[in-house]
Amino acid sequence: MTPLQTSEWPKQTFYWRENNTLCASIPFTWELPKVRMVVCQKQIFDQWEKVIVGGPAVQLMPDYFSDLEFVETGQDCPGILQRINPQATRTTTGCPNRCKFCGIGMGAIERGGFRELEDWPDNPVLCDNNFLASSIEHFDRVIDRLKAHGWADFNQGLDARLLTPYHARRLREIGRPIIRLALDSMALKDKWFEAYDYLRSAGFPKSLIKTYALIGFTTGPDEAWERCRFVDDTGTVVLPMWFHALDQMEPNIITEDQASLGWTDFERRRIMQWFYWHKKAVA
Repeated sequence: MTPLQTSEWPKQTFYWRENNTLCASIPFTWELPKVRMVVCQKQIFDQWEKVIVGGPAVQLMPDYFSDLEFVETGQDCPGILQRINPQATRTTTGCPNRCKFCGIGMGAIERGGFRELEDWPDNPVLCDNNFLASSIEHFDRVIDRLKAHGWADFNQGLDARLLTPYHARRLREIGRPIIRLALDSMALKDKWFEAYDYLRSAGFPKSLIKTYALIGFTTGPDEAWERCRFVDDTGTVVLPMWFHALDQMEPNIITEDQASLGWTDFERRRIMQWFYWHKKAVA
């Protein structure tokens, strides 16, 4: 598998069957009504004896299926990450940050705080929520194991505020890891650029550095364009990410709060299409 394939994640609910049980991992809250419609087919066709639902959406809205006697809420399903992406793993759970836009930081998802795992599936796509928050001992153990793959994808992002020259040098030892930073506020641009500079000094080509940029949260279109262009001007890829409330039941809509910041559906589409499609076309 090449690094280009590491981002091939399902963008909807993942279903599988175990004997007479239907299992569903639901990533987004707006998928919940669709899943409810699917599982209720039991009452019509009697296709399965019970249903187990889990995933971030269920953790955010745990009572959504409480009126359905045949539906159980699964808190932990060993190996589910590898069912969804066979190359995926995680070496830590939780996150010490308390970002208001994130269900993990707010304690709704992966309750129990930040924790380093003693062992983990030896795969190159890391889904740790805040890998750099781990101890240097844990960090080194993970890097040593990733070196055998020759590549890695830090899929959930690396906290630019925590990245040091030592981290950058050791990450480069992996071979060709995809580094994903984040710039969610212009107030953090100096920290972002410092991390970017550490990576470049360690020998990372620009093609391996990508940056998530949350838009539509507390600032309007002008700030979002400024932030995305700040990253884009370095010659690296910026990935705008539209903000959704933790209990949102419809994707990619403009809420009243977002409209008050100056967002319209046209503005949302314009910035997303520019950095996802136009930039690819002219690359």
